[in-house]
Amino acid sequence: MSCICYSSEIYHLDPNDLISLKDSKIKDEVNVSDEVMLLIGHNPIWIDKSTGTADTLLRGREVVKKAIEQKQAFIPVRIAFVPKISRFDFLSPLIRVLRYKHKFYSSRIYHIDPFEIRAKKIERNFRTKENAYKFTNPKHKIAKAERLDMYEKLKESMMTNGYNDRFPIDIMLCRILGVQDTLNQGHHRMGVAIDCNIHRIAVMFSAVGQAPRFLRPLFKVLAKIMLLFKQ
Repeated sequence: MSCICYSSEIYHLDPNDLISLKDSKIKDEVNVSDEVMLLIGHNPIWIDKSTGTADTLLRGREVVKKAIEQKQAFIPVRIAFVPKISRFDFLSPLIRVLRYKHKFYSSRIYHIDPFEIRAKKIERNFRTKENAYKFTNPKHKIAKAERLDMYEKLKESMMTNGYNDRFPIDIMLCRILGVQDTLNQGHHRMGVAIDCNIHRIAVMFSAVGQAPRFLRPLFKVLAKIMLLFKQ
């Protein structure tokens, strides 16, 4: 049986994004009770559909069908993945260089309400007009007037055209210490979407691996503390 890992969070996704997925050939384990599970594939570049493997539906097709019949905008979904690293590789989920060496993406984008992500408190920092494009690395320093202009242009674009699905945010599963999901890329788009009161944006999921089972209880506590300080 393949070693299946699971997201730390439940995400409410548009069921119409799930219905066309094929059923997974991998059987999910019995230690989780979520009705709908999405198994992301292994894709080195999420927009490159010529390589990698497709996302599949691990569980819940009838629930998805019923949600579409009832015209539900979003349904709760657990995200699952099969790590590309060994189950004895403790370091890759913990060390940034190794994480990005083994990182893979979902083959598709999905739609979610950004206000839900904000409520889950999985952003590593909050981007607003005041701190937009303000980075600690001096190599990436941008003058304040230019930063404000960039933010306003992005906001104007979203207000006029809505969220552009070509630029989904990236949620990395089990990113912190191999146990806690976080928003990995797209903090500015998240902030602007909320500022514009947009309730539907595009998201992709990425992953590397998960901490060993015996370390997870401790790491979950530490990850929450680390995430709190990052915010």
